[in-house]
Amino acid sequence: MKVALIASDLDGTFLRDDHQFDRPRFQAQLDRLTANGQHFAVASGNQLQHCIDVFDGIKGELTYVAENGGLVVDNHGHVLSESLLTPAVLQALLNFVWTEPTLAGASASLSGKNGAYIRPQDDSKLMQYYLSNLSVVDDLAAVDDHIYKATFSWQDRDADRHAAIINDHFAGQLRATVSGYGGLDVIAPNVDKAFGLAFLQRHWNVSASQTAAFGDNGNDLEMLREADYSYAMRNAIPRVKAMANYETKLDNNHDGVLDTIDGLI
Repeated sequence: MKVALIASDLDGTFLRDDHQFDRPRFQAQLDRLTANGQHFAVASGNQLQHCIDVFDGIKGELTYVAENGGLVVDNHGHVLSESLLTPAVLQALLNFVWTEPTLAGASASLSGKNGAYIRPQDDSKLMQYYLSNLSVVDDLAAVDDHIYKATFSWQDRDADRHAAIINDHFAGQLRATVSGYGGLDVIAPNVDKAFGLAFLQRHWNVSASQTAAFGDNGNDLEMLREADYSYAMRNAIPRVKAMANYETKLDNNHDGVLDTIDGLI
């Protein structure tokens, strides 16, 4: 059966480590996908505007599952689905991270409807790359916006342990998922990339047997389970390789996703 929907993570998957991709090659692929009635979805933990910026200049149908599934937007900019962190839970989360000794030293950001927010001590070129419409604020708890996601990172890079601590303390209220590069995203408890992908499958009447998905890290696991054609990147972490049905021949630095898409068109 023809693959009708292709979803791909960005960092460590679709993008090379220098944050680039073969733009002419992908444009040609997207043109062919669109002509065939096949859909391409960007499924990322990143802020929506950052995802849009990555594909600046690419013409054609691109759908975005951003904020680790907290926001789904079509190629016309229409919001199809969104899930927010409630103000009360967000306040409790920030208080917990700032006061829990095992979580000391966290860098933090918030991703909201109107932009992204960081503290002065967390401002860096890396943050500025990943976050658009960025505001530097003294107190994240005072931000007045609809927040999709809180992101934390630690220099020790033990994000799995930190995620477990947060998930244990806030069971049923929110969910922390490892996003790579020593960081984790905290989102609404019912939300992950699979939540966003499943919405698109219903939206387009596409089954798991008609879906291909690509990922490399822990926040891709649920999404990969929603696709019969689930691909772990050659450079993926062991947990992703263990559960995916396939592995790309090439890693992200050698266009492993684009190489595989040629066979799915």
